[in-house]
Amino acid sequence: MRAFILSLLFISVLFAQNEIVLKGYIGPEEYKTAEASLPKEGELTLTINSTSSDLNATLDFARKLYQLKPKVHLKVVIEDTALGPTAILPLLADERSTTAFVSWGDIPLGSEKVLPTNILLNQVESLLPKDSPLIKEVARAMIDPNSSFRDFKLPNQTLVLNRRQLDELNLGGSVIEKAQAQPVVVQGYDSVFKQHIKFNPDGENLVGRIVIDDRTQGISQATWIYVKKALDSYKESKPIFVILELNTPGGEVYSAQLISDALRDLDAQHDIPVVAYINNWAISAGAMLAYSSRFIVPTSDASMGAAEPVYEGEGGKMETASEKVNSAIRTDFANRAAFFGRNPAIAEAMVDKDIILVKRHGKIIKLDQESQVRLDGPDPDIMISPKGKLLTLNAKEMLDYGVANFIATSTKLEPLTQQEIETGKYPAKKTLLFQEPYLASIPNTQITTYQMDFRTRFFAFLALPAVSSLLFLGLMVGAYMEISSPGFGLPGTVALTCLILIILSSYYQEIGSNLEVILLLLGLAIILFDLFVFPTFGLLGIIGALFFFGGLFALMLPGLSSLNYEFDTQTFNAAGEAFLHRLAWLSGAFLVGMGMIVILARFVLPNFSGFQRFVLEGHEQKGYTSFELHEDWPKPGDSGVAITSLRPSGKVSIKDHIYDAVSSGQFIEVDEPVEVLRTESGQLVVNIDYRRKK
Repeated sequence: MRAFILSLLFISVLFAQNEIVLKGYIGPEEYKTAEASLPKEGELTLTINSTSSDLNATLDFARKLYQLKPKVHLKVVIEDTALGPTAILPLLADERSTTAFVSWGDIPLGSEKVLPTNILLNQVESLLPKDSPLIKEVARAMIDPNSSFRDFKLPNQTLVLNRRQLDELNLGGSVIEKAQAQPVVVQGYDSVFKQHIKFNPDGENLVGRIVIDDRTQGISQATWIYVKKALDSYKESKPIFVILELNTPGGEVYSAQLISDALRDLDAQHDIPVVAYINNWAISAGAMLAYSSRFIVPTSDASMGAAEPVYEGEGGKMETASEKVNSAIRTDFANRAAFFGRNPAIAEAMVDKDIILVKRHGKIIKLDQESQVRLDGPDPDIMISPKGKLLTLNAKEMLDYGVANFIATSTKLEPLTQQEIETGKYPAKKTLLFQEPYLASIPNTQITTYQMDFRTRFFAFLALPAVSSLLFLGLMVGAYMEISSPGFGLPGTVALTCLILIILSSYYQEIGSNLEVILLLLGLAIILFDLFVFPTFGLLGIIGALFFFGGLFALMLPGLSSLNYEFDTQTFNAAGEAFLHRLAWLSGAFLVGMGMIVILARFVLPNFSGFQRFVLEGHEQKGYTSFELHEDWPKPGDSGVAITSLRPSGKVSIKDHIYDAVSSGQFIEVDEPVEVLRTESGQLVVNIDYRRKK
């Protein structure tokens, strides 16, 4: 909508009482709006100043005027020029007037290939008054270069009349200085600033600042945590607006979408506008963040665009995403641009290299084929985005195409002190942004940069896929080591700590919910219940494990609910790509964990002095794994002691050796005396030795 309004500043259509002004390039939209203002009777003044227009739309509008002729007196004012298809309209007039230096004629100008000459001539003549042979002769000469018209027309050229010739033909009417109607006045960006940026004229005015300067790392889940906490802080402190300083090559689409939605919510729901200050780069996902801000202000050397979605293919090679993914991101960009009144076609061309954009008659239009580009004529197209090339705009182009509000040009500023740099708080007048006249007029402005505290930095660190995968590895190995030994020690503490950090990190990123935590804790409770309260020989344990790992993976894999798979092209959407990226890290951690468990079970734990009393060694281990009974294997009636709880399985010590054992039916607590009943499948079956029980 904003792009359409801005176009009216150059190509205006103004309506007063029974008065219509057509200026610049007149296309279907302009004619459609003009038709809505046509009177049903009375007098209509039509002012024209145009060198180009859409032929078919002009003919349609002319037919509407023709139908009104019985009840409407049509006065046409030619203000300087009426060239091209708009030259048809004065032919229908009951009364004409022009400026002193008028040019009127050459109806096919710019539309030579739209209609053959004979068809165009036939359609125009059907609109002309039957009692005016002079007007029909003029119309023929303006359309057909081979026709003759006195000595006013050059050979093989269509007719163009000046004021002197109009006087000779008695077709010009009165001479006017200028048209009576005035062009539409469109708000400039300073007026939009005044509309959305409200300040206190007497007190201090705080301006928030968020910095995304990741030219090496890129936008990630950690960036989302930083921005989210910053926006939460500003919702409380209520600055007059927030500066989003961008210098980024892009990054994860899913994280960028979360940030973009939060930026738009800050403006739409909390009335705190965001100014995207592009300090060099806003590439790929960075362009999405810029488009999600109400204002965009680049520095003179800034760049924005090149947002085609890619993914890592075989061998680490970056490949273009499927058309379905591309289409989704393209639509997302267009919607974000249109939300704040920017041209959505510009945004789409940043995502899709097959889009052809040109500037024609002052308007940006999207073409279907390269053959549609007009390379010659009086007003050739200006190429913006050729086929096969992603659109990237420099600062001047951003301004020219309505993407940016103004350019923050370099100028000498008062330098920041070391304390101001460290605290992130300093007078706004020390920034390029506040050299703009309206912003400079805001009194007592203070920049407050959101800086991550230790907690935010810590959880941003935990959000990295590599770190979250290490937490999973610690949980996995620690839990195994704890299960393999009696009591609760260091391995269990490590596993529990990793689990708590995973849960807290997920909540901090807002990718976890109560459902996932309930599933996880319920699964853990079922496993413990099966081990120590009501043993079911693994049945409940399996169910608990499913709940536990289901909740755990749901916490650690963001975007699962938004995952979308395209079977035709075998690709995922943006949330799916983020899901797969983290799943790859977790899968790697799982494989490493399994390898560590095998090594611990085979080599480390049996020989580690701290664990020797808790593991089997020598022939005892062979006894219950290979089912080979040795001569020193415990016999029925032998006595020992339980070194772990048997509910129903655990470990017992008999003759200074440790064996796996299972209770015959009752629970046996730690340090209870036990008696060997028999051996089953290489495992001792024991019962409480009531002879030695005190």
